[in-house]
Amino acid sequence: MERSYAPRLFAAGDDPSGDVECRGVLNPERGVFRFMDLRSLDPVSDLREEGYSLIYGKVLIDDYRTRDIDQTLIDQLDESFAAARSAGLKVLPRIYYATDIGEPDAPLSRVLAHIEQLRPVLEENADVIAVLNPGFVGAWGEWHSSTNDLTEPSNRKQIFDALLEALPSSRMTLARRPSHKQEAYGGPLTEATAFSGAPLSRVGHHNDCFLASDDDEGTYQLPGEKEYAIEDSGFVPVGGETCALNPPRSQCASALAELSLHHWSFLHTDYHPDVIADWKAEGCFETIACRLGYRFVVMGHESPEQVARGQSLQLRLRVSNDGYARAYNPRPVHLVLEQGATRHVLEVDADPRRWAPGAESDLCLQAQIPADLPPGDYQLGLWLPDGSERLRDDPRYAIRLSSGATWDSASGVNLLDATVHVVE
Repeated sequence: MERSYAPRLFAAGDDPSGDVECRGVLNPERGVFRFMDLRSLDPVSDLREEGYSLIYGKVLIDDYRTRDIDQTLIDQLDESFAAARSAGLKVLPRIYYATDIGEPDAPLSRVLAHIEQLRPVLEENADVIAVLNPGFVGAWGEWHSSTNDLTEPSNRKQIFDALLEALPSSRMTLARRPSHKQEAYGGPLTEATAFSGAPLSRVGHHNDCFLASDDDEGTYQLPGEKEYAIEDSGFVPVGGETCALNPPRSQCASALAELSLHHWSFLHTDYHPDVIADWKAEGCFETIACRLGYRFVVMGHESPEQVARGQSLQLRLRVSNDGYARAYNPRPVHLVLEQGATRHVLEVDADPRRWAPGAESDLCLQAQIPADLPPGDYQLGLWLPDGSERLRDDPRYAIRLSSGATWDSASGVNLLDATVHVVE
């Protein structure tokens, strides 16, 4: 049985941003995000209805500059992560000491101690941490204006190492400037070195002043720094915010080009409000919201009409990633056989992180049919749940294909227009 589709694709010059394929799809770990305080979290239960699956979680710890992390802070963070989990959200946390240039951060020894003391809460809540913003250093945790020389390269490297050590190996952090990552770990990444678990593969990019000037207000200062960011960004999360109007660079034409070039996964909608308002007025904001991160579209699939119990079932699947970026956190792929209310789930060898933006992936998904599976007709489906056991069965954290499948919102399964007859 073979099916082919011709969906509207941004990469082909179409604009499906107003269609249900954009408006109706709210996938995890990508998209626009809101600014929230993890030490005193406002209600978040309605955010998904507003089109958000991510929140930025600030954690200002100026009251801990000279003392250890205590249970009060741990409890605040645990409660906020639990609220995000209940609301079907993921978090981009940033922990920092200073709210303005000139305010003190903390000595390196204190920063490293705090990171170690926060390790348990990061490990316990890694399921709802999309990416950890590096924080800690300088004003707003933006890795500049440190009062304790934390921006000195060897100190930066120690903080990077500590953050990666405190996080589970499945999670990444970000670099405020591309040169910070390059000086610490080399690179840029390639298809061969990406997703290896090495430090180089676990640091993405954060831009706090996207499009605000020729060098994005100091984001790119060294020769080749921007070129490094472009090449490296194809394999790691990239996100941040705008910080000022700067026409024509901050307008739609430039924004659309550079979001694609730098493979952006997530973007702040509260700041800068004038830039966001400008994009909405120009008519590109919906396109941006739809293309941030990954956008998986089924182009076609082929499967046998009949398979015997105990034999191998092969599904050939062609998937186009019409988003700006890859999926960046590990996630399993399951082949589903559904018969009425009965569902059988078979894990297959596939990695959605390898489905590159702007490209079509031709996949051969193979699974053995259980020898005791009752004979009959089964509809085929794909299930891409969260990699965490705690979130695995929550459909809000499963990836929904944007086109070419029917979404079962109760289970998080993408049902294909394909049926296989299982025989003895």
